[in-house]
Amino acid sequence: MLGQLFDRLLWLLAALSAGIFGAIAIVISINVALRNLGLPVIYGALDGIQYALMIATFMGAPWVLARDGHVKVDLLTASLAPHTQTMLARVTALIGALTAAVLGWYGFQAAVASAARGSMIRTSFVIPEWWMLAFVPVSLTLCVIVFARKLVRPDDPDRALSGL
Repeated sequence: MLGQLFDRLLWLLAALSAGIFGAIAIVISINVALRNLGLPVIYGALDGIQYALMIATFMGAPWVLARDGHVKVDLLTASLAPHTQTMLARVTALIGALTAAVLGWYGFQAAVASAARGSMIRTSFVIPEWWMLAFVPVSLTLCVIVFARKLVRPDDPDRALSGL
């Protein structure tokens, strides 16, 4: 039950991320057309796109990780025995969880410090800096959970397809 809710949360974040990437593509296309027609471009589009890229990337990362959609180099591991592959998968999941936890902790500290200072991002928009920083610890916390799931239940070695 809890696992299904977590998977739905990851799917929802991935869907929002995909929507943001789609909106970015549309805004870029409109801006290019406006520029080529000699018309004024959309005010703040570049800044908005930069923020949206960061948000969409961090929102979609846990879903990509859960689906093994990230780049993996498995030339060596594919030739190992299934038991060894499973053991190695657990080790890499542990390393990934620890790395995400450390980065998430520092991201959390940066967001809290930014909020305490009242730091603002002043570009085409004026927004509190912590709004952008908050996506980092949230995303990395979700990644820690995904890595923990992989540590407890590694993927079936036969399930993954080799790149070659």
